[in-house]
Amino acid sequence: MSLYVCGVTPYDSGHMGHAFTFCTFDVLVRFMEASGVRVRYVQNVTDVDDPLFERARRDGVDWRSLADHEIELLVRDMTVLGWRPPDVMPRVSEEIGPILVAATRLKRRGFAYHTDALYFDASRYSGYGALSHLSRRSMVRKLRAEELLGVVGANAKADALDFPLWRPSGAGEPAWPSEFGEGRPGWHIECSAMAMRYLGPQIDIHGGGRDLEFSHHESERAQSESLTGKVPFARTWMHTGLVRYNGRKMSKSLGNLVLVGQALERAPAAAVRLYLASHRYGRDWAFQWSGLAQAARFVERMRVLLEGEVRGAGAPKPGTAAGAGPRSVLPKRFAAALANNLDTPTAIRELRAAVRRGDAAAVRTMLPVLAGTASLR
Repeated sequence: MSLYVCGVTPYDSGHMGHAFTFCTFDVLVRFMEASGVRVRYVQNVTDVDDPLFERARRDGVDWRSLADHEIELLVRDMTVLGWRPPDVMPRVSEEIGPILVAATRLKRRGFAYHTDALYFDASRYSGYGALSHLSRRSMVRKLRAEELLGVVGANAKADALDFPLWRPSGAGEPAWPSEFGEGRPGWHIECSAMAMRYLGPQIDIHGGGRDLEFSHHESERAQSESLTGKVPFARTWMHTGLVRYNGRKMSKSLGNLVLVGQALERAPAAAVRLYLASHRYGRDWAFQWSGLAQAARFVERMRVLLEGEVRGAGAPKPGTAAGAGPRSVLPKRFAAALANNLDTPTAIRELRAAVRRGDAAAVRTMLPVLAGTASLR
């Protein structure tokens, strides 16, 4: 199975919204691998983007150094949360060649035009808007609200829905040579090029936060299928819901965050994982400290159960979610829940039932799928 997940723009610390997305796909990967399916997992890093450059200018630091620092923090947080690392984490700054090749081919095949930037001609793709189920009017409204219409030069575009594949770089931003002038990639073409380089022209599952469905994934789908002629580009799209806090979407731009580190100060990593998994992946939900505390109490009951089994059987050192291993046979109702559109809340209910009846063996089989190697302490 091939899986591509849109990763972060590394300009600030990771928060629980990021953790929800990445832990959701970690559960998916672990479940598929526990079921005997080999997974090729790619998660990109968008280290060529406006927010990163803006933060670097504001702080007076090199954008590469800032990106390196934030990527290191992300990997550290996710390692503590017990993820199975992606097989490849390509960085846009290291993929300019393939990205530029993809953009150039779209131009040569008549899907793009060059004015002040190289734009994809959305009118050449008849299904634009079908992924997000939006009308043209709604798409234009969203672009205007996101201030994406003026990313390069609205007056230079043939249509409001067209988007840049290659654009001029601003002052102090990195620039690479091309036949369209020195510049840098547009946002959408980056993921198309990286996904196709590492997974091929068609992928099984493409994931990311629901806020990426339009315009990022809509545009990615259009340019990828136009480039290769293969439909569909992604057989399944999975979008995680938005995490809210204090009544608003958790967002760096709003400063409305609960950082991963803040959650880990109050609860074991396994509790953070199970709290995240207690919500359906495709639905919005509100982060509550009381919910995290409840998950921590449940993890403590599991820890007591598993340590009791360890002392009785002389098993390996307790304290982590690792147990029977990914090749163990999963309980049928637990597996059926995850096979049903990754229904993690129902899977957790099966885990809770096993704890209530004192079935440590079943807990050791189920827990690594939901919590990876996250610590119970």
